[in-house]
Amino acid sequence: MVLERLDVLNVRNIASAELTLDAGANLFVGPNGAGKTALLEAAHLLFCGRSFRTNRSESLVRRGEDRLSVGARCRDEGLGVVRLGHLRDRGRVEQRRDGQPVRQASALAALLPIQLLLPDLGELVFGAPGSRRQWLDWGTFHSRQDHALTLRAYQRALRHRNALLRRRELATLGPWSEQVADLGERVALARRRHFDEVSATVHRCVAGLNAEVGVTVRYDAGWEGGALESALAGNLERDTRTGATGVGPHRADLHIFSHGQPAAAVLSRGQGKIVASALRLAQAQHLMGRAKPSLFLIDDVGAELDDDHGRRLFEVLGEMACQILATTVRLDSAQALRVLPTRVFHVEQGGFRAADDR
Repeated sequence: MVLERLDVLNVRNIASAELTLDAGANLFVGPNGAGKTALLEAAHLLFCGRSFRTNRSESLVRRGEDRLSVGARCRDEGLGVVRLGHLRDRGRVEQRRDGQPVRQASALAALLPIQLLLPDLGELVFGAPGSRRQWLDWGTFHSRQDHALTLRAYQRALRHRNALLRRRELATLGPWSEQVADLGERVALARRRHFDEVSATVHRCVAGLNAEVGVTVRYDAGWEGGALESALAGNLERDTRTGATGVGPHRADLHIFSHGQPAAAVLSRGQGKIVASALRLAQAQHLMGRAKPSLFLIDDVGAELDDDHGRRLFEVLGEMACQILATTVRLDSAQALRVLPTRVFHVEQGGFRAADDR
């Protein structure tokens, strides 16, 4: 699916923007605070139902206004033209596809995988396990769309079990432990299958961007060996003491190593960003094999990678024919992106002006 047109109303400092986009690379150039990142945020909001910057939806609405909207015309090889919309009005949220209401945000998310390359990209390597679980779940969802439902059910069961542990109501713990074990096994299996499918691509992408980092990645399901039910029973005393479930998919992680050492301990920040970029790229390549091209949202493109590694990344993206929306403060700081035919938009005070840059 390709995003052909994006209409944005009252998102951050964007009063109104109507943009016709290129199927390849689109570069938004302007000073800080001009509205570049807000445009990426609007695209993310449309497909994912949320911002990538904040959980406070009210902060997305332009100051002095009550509502925001994002609309798009997309084109898909199999579906033809698809029109999407996202409206927020005084706390009410409405999503639409071809004029019809959509109840689940995941229904729109499934249409177009979004790959985020933001200034904090390196946190995939250096940050807490949650960001790596999110990467894993995003790819698993796009490969197996029932994964989102199973994961939500697991998280609900886990919250109930933890509440009983905090209240020390162990007599009623059994049924919730059974649900956590059953659903957790299903979540872990789906993640494992996706990781096994994508891991070779991850290693190939890392080597393609920088072979010197010598990265390997290992999946940790969140408990050691055997059935989750047995692990929960074996950990019950500790869980009761802490008031929280200590084993399960919510404790899963991807352990990233460089030449046998924990990557977070031995890689530079720049090398970490290269590895994180490769993780995003590998996910996109895997989904491309399932006829699901990704949309890359890249904020501050000149700051993510040096010119050499950036050029390699964009050459691969060009070969994959991925659509890109990227921002930069200065046009000359985004030379790595210029290896691709690029449509340039100049951004100032929430206004967008297209320039012919072919």
